[in-house]
Amino acid sequence: MVTMVECRVPTEQFALARTFLLCSELRVEVERFVAQDAGSAMPFVWVTTDDFEAFEAALVEDPSVETFSMLIELEDERLYRMNWVQEVELMVQFLLDERSAAVSARTDGGSWRLRVMCSDRDSLSRTYECCEENGLSLTVDSIYELDEERSEFGLTRSQYETLREAKRLGYYDVPRTVTLTELANELDISHQALSERLRRAHANLIDRTISSTEGRSDRPRSDLLT
Repeated sequence: MVTMVECRVPTEQFALARTFLLCSELRVEVERFVAQDAGSAMPFVWVTTDDFEAFEAALVEDPSVETFSMLIELEDERLYRMNWVQEVELMVQFLLDERSAAVSARTDGGSWRLRVMCSDRDSLSRTYECCEENGLSLTVDSIYELDEERSEFGLTRSQYETLREAKRLGYYDVPRTVTLTELANELDISHQALSERLRRAHANLIDRTISSTEGRSDRPRSDLLT
C-alpha cells in the first residue's frame, strides 16, 4: 500500500542555506529530480526572486552547490539545473530509490517542504533511520495512505465519486443545471448527507491545494519542459 508523507527538513541541513542568507525575497521549487547514476541526482529548480544576479552570485558561494546552469528565463522566474554536493545527495537518495519518490520539494528559506511517496510503511521507517544516521532533522506533518479509499488529493472514494457526478450533472456550472436536492436524489442519499460530504471533500481539496502550492508561483510550467 502506497504511503504519502508530507515533511520538513531544515534548510541548513539540506541545500541552499547560504544562498538564502545572502538573498531576500527568494522562493525555490524543485520541478523534478533526474538521476545521473546510482548515487547522484541533478535537480531542475524553479527560482523566483527580485534579483537574479545576486542569486547567481550567492550560488557561487553556496557550499551545497557544485555547478548550476540556467535553462529557461521568464519575466519573474527562471529554471536552473543544479549539481548538489554529496552531503545534500545523501538526503536525495532516499527520494529516488526503488521504494520511494519525491513528489515535490520547495522552500522559501525556513525549511524544505517535501512530499514523498513511499511504497509501504517499511520504506518510511527506513527513511527515518537514514535521517537519524545522517543527523537530519526530519519533521513529519502528515502521513496518509493512497489506497482504494483515499486518493492523492485526500479524498475518500465516496467523496471523489460524488464530486465527479456533481460535475457531470452541472452542479458546478454557472448557472447550476442541477440543485443539491436533485443531486442527492440522483445519488440516493439525503440532502443533509450530501451537503456534509461535499463540504468535507471541498475542505480536503482546499487543504491539499494550499499545502502543495504554498510558496509557489502560479505560472504553469510543465509545458516549458516538454
